[in-house]
Amino acid sequence: MAMFKVIIVDDELLMRIGIRSMIEWEEHGFRLAGEAANGREALDLSLRVGPDLIITDIKMPIMDGLSLIREVSKALNHCKFVILSNFDEIGYVKEALRLGASDYIIKSEITKHTLTDLLAGLREKLQPASGAESAPFRQPMDYTESLTHLKERLFKDLISGLLDEKEASAKAEQLQARVRSDRLVLAKLRIDRFGDVKKKYVEKDERLLRFSVRNIMEEIIPSSRNTEVIVESSSEYLLIHNPTAEDAREARKEIGKLCGSIASTMKDFMNISISAGISTVVSGFREVKQAYREADLALSGRFFRGIGQLAYYEDLAGLLDRESIDTQLEGEPALVFRDALESMQADRVVSFLDGFRRELEAMHVDEKSIRKAYIRLAEIVNSQSSRSRQSEDLSSPYEDVLTAETWDDIHEIVSEYACRTVTDGRPSDQASYAEMAAELIHRYYAEDISLQSVAAQINVHPSYLSRVFKQEKGENFISYLTRIRIERAKSFLESRHYKIYEVADKVGYHNYTYFSKLFKKIVGLSPEEFRG
Repeated sequence: MAMFKVIIVDDELLMRIGIRSMIEWEEHGFRLAGEAANGREALDLSLRVGPDLIITDIKMPIMDGLSLIREVSKALNHCKFVILSNFDEIGYVKEALRLGASDYIIKSEITKHTLTDLLAGLREKLQPASGAESAPFRQPMDYTESLTHLKERLFKDLISGLLDEKEASAKAEQLQARVRSDRLVLAKLRIDRFGDVKKKYVEKDERLLRFSVRNIMEEIIPSSRNTEVIVESSSEYLLIHNPTAEDAREARKEIGKLCGSIASTMKDFMNISISAGISTVVSGFREVKQAYREADLALSGRFFRGIGQLAYYEDLAGLLDRESIDTQLEGEPALVFRDALESMQADRVVSFLDGFRRELEAMHVDEKSIRKAYIRLAEIVNSQSSRSRQSEDLSSPYEDVLTAETWDDIHEIVSEYACRTVTDGRPSDQASYAEMAAELIHRYYAEDISLQSVAAQINVHPSYLSRVFKQEKGENFISYLTRIRIERAKSFLESRHYKIYEVADKVGYHNYTYFSKLFKKIVGLSPEEFRG
């Protein structure tokens, strides 16, 4: 079944990526035929590919959306147009509709559902013109998709050692691969906290996650196109790159800049943190397996370094050369820890755990030994809480310790567990941490306040504060803070003493666009509409 061709036009990179990645277009009867950053590029592209639908911004450099509609309509009278606009561009929208645009959508209101609903209506309008049938859409085998799959298989076989350099070079040329068997470097990128990220995607949407991540990577890759993106899994992605720089240090900067751009765009657009391990420069396809091993080892060092960082194999310098030590935690250390727990003083517990970590760091202990040591700490906490009959619902953190991605995570998990045991055993007439936190929110909502900063103010572990706050207030810390800020914003808007961007600033939001979108989501009206 033929697909309707779509072009996306917007001068903002993230907006193009967002619309492109929001849905799987083929499932709705459309195929992405290209995108452009201004009207002139879009016009040239339209004359080449003959799109059925153009989704375009209005205000763009060189040629705006209105001019684009006029020019394309002269050559392609079947083409439909959808306008992307902001709240303050309704006058332009009216002109676009007069010129023949089929519909418009407010940028801040674009969601998966609004976009699919829009496409369903447009598909009905396009079908009579194209003679398309109304039967359910079945995605045909797309040549580009098939080629991508074959290239991924090629490089995975290389990494596994199933292909020699001669075979790989011949296949790479046949598949029009963007890298050659020349000097190359391999980077392995991993989505941090993938368990949390995955919760946002039900199983049927995990493919959409991979699609979105890959699209962002492809968008960032320079036009020289000397890099291949390989999807290893939903959480791990590979870049195989022929550096243009001859000098090894410059080649290192080149791949580092590319990985850094991908990481920052992923953070800005999807709020996803990325860690990367980068190999040395190797001489060709015959050394791809070695490059993969180096990148994988460099990435594994994030257990000690923390997430969200780029790591180079050549910089490991003993980071992973560590001792396997059986830390039994018997005798004096165990007695000191038990005494701290019995004192019901969270600061003593935290002080012991921080000191214990420093000792392990000084001993240069390996990852496996660290996990075993913290399991032993959790066992001591568990036995202490059982003897004092505290918190029968206090779940043990053993599985979390075994699966945590970094040492920082493990330390926080066990520290929070120990502090929870201590604070749950206190007399009930002591001040509530949740109440203290709520008071600080009401007082400092206009400032850069966070769970971590409030926890530090009232001397409690952030994870524990997060749990008790949700239990006592019925909503999490961020939700409560957001609600207070929006309630104050409503009061300021009703008073009419301040401009809307000033209101945003007065309640702690320094990005007006974000404030407007959030206000609309919670209140159901934009700030302008609420003020009337």
